[in-house]
Amino acid sequence: MLTLALATLIISLPGYTDSMDELNNFAAFEGKIISNIEIVRRDVFDDKIREKTPFYYRWGNALHIITKERVVRSELLFDIGEEIDSLRIIESQRNLRLRGFISEVFVAGKPNGSDSVDLTITTVDYWTTKISIYTELNGGDYILGAAASEVNFLGNGQAVEIAGETSRDKDSYSFFVGDGRLGGTRFAGSFYYTGTTYGDGLMVYLARPQYSLSVKTGFSAKYHKTDGILRMFSDGAEVFRYKRMYREFETKIIYSLGLLKRLDIYLKYNYKFKDYAPDDYSSPLNYIIPPDEIRSYPTLGFGFSIIKYDMQRFLDEAGTPEDLTLGAAVRVAVGRSVPELGADYSGTRPEFSIKFLAKPYSRFFIGAKSKIFWWRHNGQDTEIRGRTEAMAYLKTGETNVLSARILTDFAWRQKTTYQVILGGANGLRGYPVYRFAGNRLAIGNLEYRFYLPLEILTVRIGGAAFFDIGTVWQKNEKIDPGDIKSDIGFGLRFGLTKSSSSRVLRFDIAKSLANNDIYVSFGSTVLFSLRSFENHE
Repeated sequence: MLTLALATLIISLPGYTDSMDELNNFAAFEGKIISNIEIVRRDVFDDKIREKTPFYYRWGNALHIITKERVVRSELLFDIGEEIDSLRIIESQRNLRLRGFISEVFVAGKPNGSDSVDLTITTVDYWTTKISIYTELNGGDYILGAAASEVNFLGNGQAVEIAGETSRDKDSYSFFVGDGRLGGTRFAGSFYYTGTTYGDGLMVYLARPQYSLSVKTGFSAKYHKTDGILRMFSDGAEVFRYKRMYREFETKIIYSLGLLKRLDIYLKYNYKFKDYAPDDYSSPLNYIIPPDEIRSYPTLGFGFSIIKYDMQRFLDEAGTPEDLTLGAAVRVAVGRSVPELGADYSGTRPEFSIKFLAKPYSRFFIGAKSKIFWWRHNGQDTEIRGRTEAMAYLKTGETNVLSARILTDFAWRQKTTYQVILGGANGLRGYPVYRFAGNRLAIGNLEYRFYLPLEILTVRIGGAAFFDIGTVWQKNEKIDPGDIKSDIGFGLRFGLTKSSSSRVLRFDIAKSLANNDIYVSFGSTVLFSLRSFENHE
């Protein structure tokens, strides 16, 4: 017999608990049959509406189309007549939140007789419709743009966006449409087109993802094309440009064994066509333009991962749920480009990667990832690139976090046009955009982020103090301590607690420690994010 204390079990408290710790709360219901599933959908501002509520919250709800019940049910990994499975309930909550238009998901269970349970799924919508004029400032460059977007079209879960931008030296426009559950199926698809001053491009994507740990197979296909101008920089100024026509097709199938400890086996095929031409036939630098090439290569890969789900708040966002995948993953893959598949570039492409994200104790998170790949061509290792990043977050309070990042990006034997750029939004906020260029990069960032107990019209007010340090150099150079640049600064943070995207707006002022230059950096994303260490394929 269940005790009175278990007469109604709240499976998910309002989001503040460790998702995997919740597994222990299911002991009383594990294995019992689901007798009913009730869906309760709450609108964006339901929690703000009281007896004397300002009209704008009611108007907001009236203008917003709430997520359809069938969309919520389509994400559930359990059904009436099945046994309670704790992990599938947690995965269902995560899947709903990760769609981007649902902020909170609460699941409550109530006994119905001795062997069955009634479940109530309560969801809370984000505000998903945006018509905006926006600007970004980074390292002396600016972006002024306008966009209209809806990520939950008519409550059906589709995303649509039209946008246009102008900046110091580039204009662009774009169109995007996507559906994470095409026609109510488990397939996902999207179409994206962009046109800019320097060319245009499009991408078409279709996939049947592994939407649950229990799903063993997955598939994806992508087509990407761009036609335009590539530019090279030195000391913040453009020094050369040339034309490139690029076509890429990629398809991948994956098979996985295990749940929280997984073995992934995947087969991938890539076709990459690159055609280059001078932009100015009189330029003395045309000799560095790479030769045309076609690479056509299948890849066989293996991966092993350990997975633990977690959900936090006030790490990179202002109190909205942040789903994390803790654990570790190791992957090894080898591809081979051969003339028999239409390639004019023959070679072998090995790749090795490792990453982990851990929570040693309740307020401390640490993550690292490293990836190295290269081509073995004509008996020589070429186009070698190794990228390593590490990050640590320490929550010093419920709404405060000290965050640190180190990033290195090394390259050897690359094409003569290969560059990495540092400055502005690339991590060195006290310097102009495009200021530093090379083929090797190292940077470190330290930020103290905090939010005040102050919320104005669902916008949470906060701030940050930061220190950036970094440098770039060429393959034949040694790091000169005098070339290491750094800056300090402070900024404001505006947490959009009801927004489906751009959940943190930042306004930073950074001062170079090498001179008296001061730059403003303004954007709709944080500079670096702990979620980039997600380790599930």
